[in-house]
Amino acid sequence: MELSERKELILSAVIERFLTTGEPVGSKFLAGMPNVSVSPATIRNEMALLSDMGYLDQPHTSAGRIPSDKGYRYYIDKLLQNFSPSDGDVFRILSSIDHSEGDTVSVISQICDVLSAVTGLTAVAVTPHSENGVITGTKLIPLSSKSAMVVVSTSAGVTKSRIARLGCEIDYPLMELFYNVTAANFTGVQSSALNSAKLQTAASSLGERSLDIMPLIVTFFEAALEASGADAVVKGHSHILSSVELAQDAVQIIELLRNKNTVTALMEADTDSPVSLKIGSENEFSCLRRAAVIKAVYKVGEDAAGCLGVIGPTKTDYSRVIPLVKYISEVAGSILEQMAQT
Repeated sequence: MELSERKELILSAVIERFLTTGEPVGSKFLAGMPNVSVSPATIRNEMALLSDMGYLDQPHTSAGRIPSDKGYRYYIDKLLQNFSPSDGDVFRILSSIDHSEGDTVSVISQICDVLSAVTGLTAVAVTPHSENGVITGTKLIPLSSKSAMVVVSTSAGVTKSRIARLGCEIDYPLMELFYNVTAANFTGVQSSALNSAKLQTAASSLGERSLDIMPLIVTFFEAALEASGADAVVKGHSHILSSVELAQDAVQIIELLRNKNTVTALMEADTDSPVSLKIGSENEFSCLRRAAVIKAVYKVGEDAAGCLGVIGPTKTDYSRVIPLVKYISEVAGSILEQMAQT
């Protein structure tokens, strides 16, 4: 339901003061605000009504009020202004991510590192997976005379790399044969559709150098299979452990974040919304009843590829964190799209 303008003003003032101080907010403070032109008695009545409606809580009988989950939700949906990341945050984000080398997981890991650093919260992400994506290309990067990095890219923006060790020296004819065999047998194939029959078909076309090149083909095959599954990345566990609000549930939250399946479930998000947010009791996991989970889908092209976000206490600076999560999700999608095209 819509609140009156005065109730909205009081609710906003309580939330913004509480986010700053962490202390219950009383009518005396609100009456001293320059944009409040009503008496303390009227403010007390409005705060009592907001409490009865479920937007504010009163920890103790004689104390001021604090926001409830419902109050935060109304504030975020109706009253929160749209801010943009600061120039300093943008520079810090862009200068902290190196995607010149490495695979998708390492890039998402870097992105989570910087997301945790700029927000002061725990960052969580689910990497892209390509059940419906096809293999778009490969790279072979010699590391020594008898070892090389095999890199596989898919149309879903997934890049996986593995190290292959050979029993012979890597020369140009061997590299050319590798590219020809992978292009003929794997490029354009869904990574989730790879099976032993396709590997055997590829092996049959290797010719007299089959023993030399087979380690490269097997490594490519393994990397391509790995590209069809999602990974979970969590950075900044210490922010949960150091949060006063989350202290009671910290151990359970850490355990939840160690399980890839629960992280994947936690990071499911609305692909039609720029940012998704669950506050306190809105979360499915009971250990997050005092937490806020802010997340955004990142896209490769027009397709949703994965999701990233942060976990923090309900007392979070939403006006700063929500734009940061949205911006970093856009950066992630842009980087992965570039990687898929190179």
